[in-house]
Amino acid sequence: MNNFGIFPKVIATLVILLTPILILYAISNRTSVGLLKDEIMKVKQNQIETFASQLDHTLVQLDTYQKMLYESTDVRNLAYPDLLGDILQKYRTVRSVSEEIGRLAGYGDWKAVIAVSYPKTGNVIKSNSSLNALPSQLPAEDMLWQYFDDPNGSYFMEVLSYPRSDGSQDEADMRVIVKMDVAEIKSALSDFKSNDSGDPFLYQPGSAPIYNYTSDRKLIDELLTDFKPDLPRDEGYFLSKAGASSYQIHYQKVDALGWYVFDYVPISQIMAPIDRNLTMFYAISSMILFMAVFLAFIVYRNVRIPFRKLLQSMNMIEKGIYSIRMKDKPRGEFRFLYDRFNSMASRIEALIEDVFKEQLRSKEATLKQLQSQINPHFLYNTLAYIKSMIELDEEEAAIAMTMNLSKYYRYTTKTGNKLATLAEELDMVSHYLAIHSSLMDGFEYEIEVDPNMLQMEVPRLIVQPIVENVILHGFKNQSGFGLIRITGTLDGGQAQLTVEDSGVGMERYALEALNVRNRADNTETIESGMQNVHQRMKLLFGEGSGLMLRRSALGGVCAELTWTSGGKQGDQT
Repeated sequence: MNNFGIFPKVIATLVILLTPILILYAISNRTSVGLLKDEIMKVKQNQIETFASQLDHTLVQLDTYQKMLYESTDVRNLAYPDLLGDILQKYRTVRSVSEEIGRLAGYGDWKAVIAVSYPKTGNVIKSNSSLNALPSQLPAEDMLWQYFDDPNGSYFMEVLSYPRSDGSQDEADMRVIVKMDVAEIKSALSDFKSNDSGDPFLYQPGSAPIYNYTSDRKLIDELLTDFKPDLPRDEGYFLSKAGASSYQIHYQKVDALGWYVFDYVPISQIMAPIDRNLTMFYAISSMILFMAVFLAFIVYRNVRIPFRKLLQSMNMIEKGIYSIRMKDKPRGEFRFLYDRFNSMASRIEALIEDVFKEQLRSKEATLKQLQSQINPHFLYNTLAYIKSMIELDEEEAAIAMTMNLSKYYRYTTKTGNKLATLAEELDMVSHYLAIHSSLMDGFEYEIEVDPNMLQMEVPRLIVQPIVENVILHGFKNQSGFGLIRITGTLDGGQAQLTVEDSGVGMERYALEALNVRNRADNTETIESGMQNVHQRMKLLFGEGSGLMLRRSALGGVCAELTWTSGGKQGDQT
């Protein structure tokens, strides 16, 4: 193999590919560092903007529900029960208002208490049945969302009176109250935190922060120590220190409350992805160089060396040394190739031996058949029959015997091709049976084969020994008229040709002994025609094919030739 084989080309390709990759990665890393800083701040600011917007939207929605109740005719009518008429109408109005309040309170994911109070009648209709749903004393004046620090639970509340209150609660005929517990806001902050959003809290200068349930209160209080109440904008960020660490604090104002949503992130956390990015750059660069060297070594060891050994073994096969086998099998795909090469070499060696054995057996069978058939007794009887027919002026019988004899010997003496179609084989058998039927005048024959089988190729002279065996042994010492029936069936890819006779037959144990002898593994010596037939079928069509003898329903012996359509035939022909 020259120096510019596959291995040097792979190494050169690796070098060419790695060089621009390293250059491009260095340029992109420098650009990504700056973008990463800006993106981290944008993501954090977008997160608290989204949360503040959701909180503001919920509060505005509650304001809308309050105004809807304030404008409701039924709600106002309950402030003047004398105008409602009978008790039934009053009950219906109360029920309608209660259902409306319950419906409005059920909207949204945030739970709030919505109530209508009638100071002059002392009636209160509210969405929450708890006794502590509303404070014991309502503020005298109307208000928008105000924060109340209550030991029983802090809350935000707004009140709207009708008519408009100027400070005296007794003057109001109706008051619409909306109250939201701080616990709802804490739960929302905790949910927000669970989405990897830092440690958010709600804060207004001059008031205690509203923490989430799992917040680091000590750290938050320390961060707010140097907090300046006058923020330049409603949103933004600033830097603060707590201990030895620096933090970036983002904020967003909730317009409906006037409070701010705060969230903080350590500067070290912001820089961590950037530092990791730089570290990763150097690590990946080193890893790429190491992997290039390692890959070159792996390619040399696991590709070039096994490939060279495989080529050497292929050259041995080409020279006709089929006993060569791949040893020291490597791991990976080449192990599969080595196994397949060994399997191929074994298969080639076995096929060559099978072909050689089959050629020997075929020649042996042909010679034995010619010796058996071209014998003086058979030929003399046939010629004597022809002479007798001529003397008796039976020209048609003489001509028929002559034609049968001619076609029979033409087929049996043709040794150029060891395979023939089943149609050709059966045609020769019919001529052979016709000759013996004329000479013996003691039997008849039937041939009925599936037309789809006629073009199948079988070994030459594979059926004739079976028929000959019937004539010589099956009809020997038989006083009655004999019958030979040849049938062929095809079931899927399984072909079966059966030769049955009505002769004297054989005992079951004798047939079984013949079957055992025919299937003996020692195929170097063929002792009988039946054994020769079985071994030739097995060699040509593979395991599962061959000859089976059993008792026939006609009274004699049934010989079954079985083979799979296709089989090993493609390898043999």
